Amino acid sequence: MGIFFLFLGRGSQSQAKSNKTETSTTTEHASQNSDKQVIYPTIYITGSGGSVTSVDWLVDRLMPIQNVTAKKSLVMIADITKNYQLKVTGQVSKDNKYPLIEFGTGKGTDSGTVFSKGLQRAVAYLTEHYRVPWINLVGFSSGGTGAIYYMIDTANSSKFPPVNKYASLDGEYNKEVKLQAGETLADVLKRGPLVKTAMYNYIADNYNKVSNKTEMMLLEGDFNTAQQTDNTIPWADSFSIYHLFKENGNDITTTLYPTKMKHGQAPKNPIAVKYIKDFIYGTP
Repeated sequence: MGIFFLFLGRGSQSQAKSNKTETSTTTEHASQNSDKQVIYPTIYITGSGGSVTSVDWLVDRLMPIQNVTAKKSLVMIADITKNYQLKVTGQVSKDNKYPLIEFGTGKGTDSGTVFSKGLQRAVAYLTEHYRVPWINLVGFSSGGTGAIYYMIDTANSSKFPPVNKYASLDGEYNKEVKLQAGETLADVLKRGPLVKTAMYNYIADNYNKVSNKTEMMLLEGDFNTAQQTDNTIPWADSFSIYHLFKENGNDITTTLYPTKMKHGQAPKNPIAVKYIKDFIYGTP
């Protein structure tokens, strides 16, 4: 299997921590949409552990972003044990046009449906308090499942802003299914996997709802070349959705990046961080 590289994206985002806090019960918002602060956020979606620790590693390593006014801002937890009750901490400063937002589910899950519901709650909060022409999504591990489910589930709703770019970091889309006997990664990229789980089938049955204007990059760690895995997610899984969105007309790439870090440490990998930074923010 060849290694696919490429991609610089159109720009967006830099960082500064704040002591101020917003909560989901905030009532301080403009009555007129035109009075709201305009932001173009990128939401960094955690993996199956539920906490934002993994994406916080990633966001911290993306700093500084010098070519755009992008800063670390909100942490959003949609608590799946409390009917997706949303806790929002941090602040989007007035000069932060492209805020970096961390999202988690509180309790661990690998359910795309659960992630999607939580993300919908988070994005609804953003559109209530800010003008949001579009968003970017970065999904790590099971957060990738959630990002794709979210794009499908909100595709026909004008309440949710379009997704400009989507970056998958070692994403899970087929329940960690490996290559089958006689199957190659080239086969998966061209036609999809032989063994299809319910997770994959939901995407395969609904991918054409997603806008073909959303740019996509699928990153996967080359931790074990012989076994074609990042140590947890097989390449055949992380790239299983490539053919679907290629067929959908999306501008999509697959990239294997070299790593000695196991799956859970992927957000710390400087090579992966640079790919995401270049793709989302258009940095040289």
